[in-house]
Amino acid sequence: MLTASSEFVQLCRTQLSLTASLGASLSVVYLAEAWVDEEQKKLIPIAAYPETSLDDLKSPGLMRLPQTLTPTLPGVFTEPETTAPILLPSLEINHCVETEENEDQPLEAETDWQPESQTVLPLIQEEVVLGFLVTGRQDRPWNPQEYHQLQQIAHTLALACILDQRSQWFQQQFRQQQHLQLQQADALDNIFHQIKSPLTAVRTFGKLLLKRLLPEDKNYPIANSIVRESDRIQELLQQADQTLDQTEPLLNLPLTVDSVLVSTPPPEEVTFPTSVLTLLPAWEQLEPINLYEVLEPLILSTQAIAEERQLQCQVDLPSKLPAISGNRKALREVLSNVLDNALKYTPPGGKLNIRVRLQKPNQKRPSQPTQVGIGISDNGPGIPVEDLTHVFERHYRGVQERSEIPGTGLGLAIAKALIEQMHGEIQVFSPVDPAWVSKDMISVSDLCKGTTFIIWLQGVTADQQLNRFF
Repeated sequence: MLTASSEFVQLCRTQLSLTASLGASLSVVYLAEAWVDEEQKKLIPIAAYPETSLDDLKSPGLMRLPQTLTPTLPGVFTEPETTAPILLPSLEINHCVETEENEDQPLEAETDWQPESQTVLPLIQEEVVLGFLVTGRQDRPWNPQEYHQLQQIAHTLALACILDQRSQWFQQQFRQQQHLQLQQADALDNIFHQIKSPLTAVRTFGKLLLKRLLPEDKNYPIANSIVRESDRIQELLQQADQTLDQTEPLLNLPLTVDSVLVSTPPPEEVTFPTSVLTLLPAWEQLEPINLYEVLEPLILSTQAIAEERQLQCQVDLPSKLPAISGNRKALREVLSNVLDNALKYTPPGGKLNIRVRLQKPNQKRPSQPTQVGIGISDNGPGIPVEDLTHVFERHYRGVQERSEIPGTGLGLAIAKALIEQMHGEIQVFSPVDPAWVSKDMISVSDLCKGTTFIIWLQGVTADQQLNRFF
């Protein structure tokens, strides 16, 4: 059994003071320790009114328990190496209580009964005996009305006891969770630190390759991609470090009221920097960006990976694209996640199609910007109908959860969040949408499978371009 908290002990004292208002000369609250399935039951007195020592509990004929229930008394209630039974080994409750068990049984000898002025009330909650309220007075017995009030006090103590135990259990669980999270934070710190060294080496190798290759060399874009992706990983590691630094103080919050002063003001609400709350602060850095500048390096990387995995990758871009409103880093993250999925779930010999299309504004509302759609299609196995409505949920992988393809189910959730922060939209179709693939790229049989993701972004109007310079 968990130790009673100081708050519960104080509540017991307050409730015991109510028994004094009824004329009780002495009242004690006992909690049962290892009460169930124990041959030797132990009772621990945790509060008495008036606050007294064990000597005061030795009054003749008052407040004694059977020998089998002799309590193990804490220091505040006992003298060194002193034990004494509390309550006589006789009737456990006042004569006012009527029970079915005792109706047909003969009364025992008068000497086997406790004085009528003494009452023992069990603290029962959910059919579990938590302890006892023992109270008595020497001048007169309890009347039914007074006994009913004592029952209410015992009921209050039982509820408080179970709530106190549950509170302590939750605190214990929370403390263990804090310890586990601290261990995880330490492990992440170690991993991030160990990643930085090989990352620096890869970035250095990429820069050395760039210096040794001519810009017209076909390997030059690949080397440039190595440096670019290394920079991206470095940014993510910095944001991860910031997140750990912000969350670590929260793992050391006080767990109980005893840990803080009542007069201590509540802590201010903890807020995280924008860059910590999300991987990329897309909604705060929207600006006109050139879509070609974002797409070109990603397409080069995708084609290189597709060639290595024996995949075909076809690109269909208009000769002229309007500037779009967005965040360069966020859009790169979105496209990287969707392209990575297409590469990952398309088997060898499969096909990928990257197409950009423009959707003109409605003639009735010509002031609206042009919508730019980026479609990424593949002829892989596709997405089951039951999974289509869940693919953007965090950690959801659907049927792929049972496959050997690794994944966390986070990429599409991150992509959707970033696109919405840029006031855009992301759609998914499975089987593949024929309007977003080249006819010479996808055969008729391929139209029954595969997946198409479409990312819609707003083009920049002439007014927005003009306002940029003022």
